Amino acid sequence: MLKRKNLWMSLLLVFMVLTSGLQTPVLAAEAKQGTVTVLGLDSTAVVPEKTLPLGEKETAAEALIDAVGKDNLEYTDTSYGPMLTGINGVKAGENQFWAFFINGISAQVGPDSYVLQNGDKVTFRLTDFTKPANSSVSLKILDDKKNTVAELSSIEVIGSPNAFQLLQIALGTDQVGFEETQYGKLITSIKGIKAEGSNYWAFYVDGKMAAVGAEGYQLQKGNQISFQLESYDPAPGDGGNGETTTPTTPTAPTTGTITAQDLQTAVNSSSAYVLKNEVGEWQVIALKQAGKEIPKNYLTDVQSVLKEKQGKFSRITDTERYALGILAAGGNPSNAEGFNLIEAIYNGNVTKQGLNGVAYALIALDSANFSVPSSAQWTKEKLISYLTDRQNRDGGWAWDESTTSDIDTTAMILTALAPFKDQAGVKEKVDAAIKYLSSQYQASKIDNSSTAAQVIIALSSLGIDSNTGDFSKDNSGLVQYLLSFQNKDGGFDWQGGDTSDPFTTSQGIQALVAYQLFTKEKGSLYHFNLPEETPAAETPAAKTPAVDTTKTPQPTTVVVETKTKTNSNTNTNSNTQTGHALPNTATNMYNLLAIGILLLIAGSYMYMRQRKLNA
Repeated sequence: MLKRKNLWMSLLLVFMVLTSGLQTPVLAAEAKQGTVTVLGLDSTAVVPEKTLPLGEKETAAEALIDAVGKDNLEYTDTSYGPMLTGINGVKAGENQFWAFFINGISAQVGPDSYVLQNGDKVTFRLTDFTKPANSSVSLKILDDKKNTVAELSSIEVIGSPNAFQLLQIALGTDQVGFEETQYGKLITSIKGIKAEGSNYWAFYVDGKMAAVGAEGYQLQKGNQISFQLESYDPAPGDGGNGETTTPTTPTAPTTGTITAQDLQTAVNSSSAYVLKNEVGEWQVIALKQAGKEIPKNYLTDVQSVLKEKQGKFSRITDTERYALGILAAGGNPSNAEGFNLIEAIYNGNVTKQGLNGVAYALIALDSANFSVPSSAQWTKEKLISYLTDRQNRDGGWAWDESTTSDIDTTAMILTALAPFKDQAGVKEKVDAAIKYLSSQYQASKIDNSSTAAQVIIALSSLGIDSNTGDFSKDNSGLVQYLLSFQNKDGGFDWQGGDTSDPFTTSQGIQALVAYQLFTKEKGSLYHFNLPEETPAAETPAAKTPAVDTTKTPQPTTVVVETKTKTNSNTNTNSNTQTGHALPNTATNMYNLLAIGILLLIAGSYMYMRQRKLNA
């Protein structure tokens, strides 16, 4: 009996030795989490709030794909890239688009540009843009001299966000520095302006200093939120919106200074960024006019698209931008792979996408002074009249022909009208639009690089210096303002930050090149020469692609910025999301353990059998 007990104790000891090598399972580090919600027109849940693990540098667009699946998303091509039109079978109808909110704040960038932070709540909501927002607020940032650093109006809010969330989402998380204290978040910097020494960032609501911190204040409809850099001993009469009891004397516009060498350096730097990233039509235009080499695969890629689409695009702006891109790359858009894109424009539904489509139709038709027959549905004269007839009283235009003018559309239309600025009936319209843009600039309404770029392109095409006179203030001009958004890698960001993106850069480089052409008196950004035709064998006549003439609305929220063409040396990631893998911390210890146990059992059986035989 004692021997049998000793035997089992020996077996137990062997088993313990084997199992002592087992490691405690290593858990993956706690991943970031966020939520995605999709709401319909009446705010009913199309996709209820879904909590998701967030990958490193995961964007809101990628999180949406994770939440609903790529196959449940529908997009429509636009001149700015694919635009979200449907989620889970719910499609944006006329005058509708998918609005994008972060933590209840209307996003100031596209979902593909916003990198999610831990705890972010993302909402996509189907919205009727003809109806006013139920609740909106404004934000203003002032430095210690009461100069406006940033100003944003009519920021829509949903739910119950706080003022600190407004500050982060409106300006960008990388533009707001803070420290965690026992009293909550202490703001240490805004847009690079630090609160040092006796200075601090004061928080105001509707012109009055708030009794709580920004994080503790829940936004209310119509709030005017402002942050002002102040000292512990503020001068009497100072207010949260920069008001003072002492009247200020307006100063005359001053002249900004930028040398030809500085401008060339900026163009070279942005060109290098473009060539390392995606190269689409707008980038090709800038590269061509800057005298840079255009990737050889661009034209062949466009030709493949034309063949695949049979020259037919659902959006007229696609036809227009491809025509300009082909022309810039040395091709002929009136006979591209047998398709006549120029005829498709002047006989197309150019009003389908609002005034943008009309403006770029005129730009494309005039880009190489293409001949337009008098029988065309849209002659240049008809396009000019259509645009000038829809100018608002303030001198601006709105893309949807509403009475609320916007700077970007006004600049685009001015660019289109520039070659005809001296014509009767056009000059006074152009002059009024220039005054509108100047007033918007002086009022600090141009608050991002893309809008600044559009205005610079327009003024340069008109032969107006966009860095002096009415487009300069505080010893700086509009071109210098644009350059403040250029990062070390040569690219541009939209509204401040260190992360460049291809879409914003495509506009920034066009503006720099347009201004450079102006300074050198070399013409307009969108003017090209047709390639010289060489005698060749008889070729079939160019086909005019069928044009979709159904009128559809243009959504205004771009979800993912993609380009048909990419640099052949650039590695691109698939848009398909396959989940976020945890670290592989498994070992083969359990397999070894199982084998060891089996060997022990077998050995024990053989031993006992042998003892029995010897008994």
